[in-house]
Order: sequence, then structure tokens, then C-alpha cells
Amino acid sequence: MNTYTKKQRVSDKMAKTQKQRYTLKDRVRNTLKNNELCRKAFDALEKDEEVQVLLEDSNRMAIDRMGYSDHGHTHSLIVSMNGILLLRELSKGLQPSIVKEGTGTLEDAEVVVLLGCYLHDVGMVVARINHDIFTVALAIQIVDRVLSKVYPDDRRKQVHVRGHVLHAIYSHDIAAPPLTVEAGIVGIADALDMTKGRARIPFEAGSVNIHSASAMAINRVKIKKGESKTVRIEVIMSNTSGIFQIQELLEKKIRSSPELLSHIELYAIMHGEEEKILGEELRVL
Repeated sequence: MNTYTKKQRVSDKMAKTQKQRYTLKDRVRNTLKNNELCRKAFDALEKDEEVQVLLEDSNRMAIDRMGYSDHGHTHSLIVSMNGILLLRELSKGLQPSIVKEGTGTLEDAEVVVLLGCYLHDVGMVVARINHDIFTVALAIQIVDRVLSKVYPDDRRKQVHVRGHVLHAIYSHDIAAPPLTVEAGIVGIADALDMTKGRARIPFEAGSVNIHSASAMAINRVKIKKGESKTVRIEVIMSNTSGIFQIQELLEKKIRSSPELLSHIELYAIMHGEEEKILGEELRVL
């Protein structure tokens, strides 16, 4: 476990100030600026009333009814951005499956990851258990609708991409092993949304458990060029309880995809003095 340096803290603060000038939606769109196919898909998703209501109701199920962390629009945007960034870094040393199999390009792979990341949790409107299966059922018509705008004159490409997206959604929560690079990326990108902002609402509402307490210790996640492997993921935390979040969620998803495991190095980094997450006393019963 590395120590966070003063120089890195200053750099992070400057980056955070810069990012605050843009909305999260703007940041995602800016990430997609060099891929016209993804821009079309993203705009279609953002304007689709059914998609937006599903995200709203998924969050209602997760936060209001179950006391879980965010599973709505903000989560979808963060996961989408992380997924694209992760794919781009990984593709420097690993071919996406749609490219390797000869049914698409790197730009198509980004469309797969974007749609998989954006839609992966909409099945939460039905239930948490088996939400991956419910998401596939709800997403089929949505994916068809979006892809008809992205590839209006190429039905074969629509079908190829749809299959990849649905597989990524189905396998994002380790219920089934991800059998494509893109599917593995969607699952890992989901786990990368682990910072304290996601857990703050249920935590402050009294839903205190190892999951929420661990998430409250995570300050930031970075995706960057690796040293010994293709990609380096850094999880910056203020309390050692964050290790639970890393090992139980992120590490398990990386290990569930052997093809990606050999290309990802994962580091937990302490940020300065350890912060106390809980008070001196916590009533359990």
C-alpha cells in the first residue's frame, strides 16, 4: 500500500477544480468526442424517456426502499465514463473481442461498453436479486432503438453489437463469467464507482454497514497507464476500511475476467492521515 504524496494531492486538487466547471454529463460527452457513434448512442440514451424513468425508478428501489447506494443516472454516467477510459487504456495492449472476432471496430467496442455501462442496472426496478436478468429483458428494445440510430443502414452490425451489449449486462455482476473483453470492462467499471459520494446518502440516513463504511473511506479512483501491466488502477482512500471495498468488489470483478487480469495492476493508496469514519460509539441493536 503506497503513501499519497503532497505533489499528488496538489495535482488532484487542481484537477478537481477544473472538473467542477463541467457537469458530469458534459464530462462524459467530452470523453466521447472523438467517437461519433458513441456520441449518437449517448445522446439517444439521454433523450430516451423510458431509459431516464427506468434509471429514476432503479434509484428509488436502491436508495429509498433498500438503503443501498446510488444505482441511478449519476451511477450510469460515472460507470460509462470509467468504462470508456478503461477500454481505451486496455486496447493499447489487448484487442477488444468484437475486433478480434472480426465483427466490429474499436469504435464499435466503445459503443458496446457505453451501452452496457449506461444500462447495466435498469433491472433494479424489478428487484436487486437477479437484476442482471431483468436488465437484459428490459434493455433489448432499448438497445435496438438506440442502435437503429447509430447504425441506420447496417442491420448486421446492429445485431452483432446488441449481442455484445446484452452479454456485458448479463455478466456485469459476476453471476455469469464475462466471456468478452468488453463485458469484463463493464463489470470492472461498475465496481470502480466506489467513492464516498455514492454511499453518502444511505450512510447519512443510517444505513451503516461494512459496505457503506468502506465506501466512505474511498476518495478517488484513477485509471492510468500501467507500469508492469497495460493498465494501473489506483484507489485512493482515507481509511483502511476501504480495503474491503477493493477486495470484495473490485478485485473479485477483475479476477472474474482472466483475460483482463493479466493486463491490470491494482493499488490501494492511503491519502495522508487516516480519517475516522465512525464515531467512538455505534449502536448496532
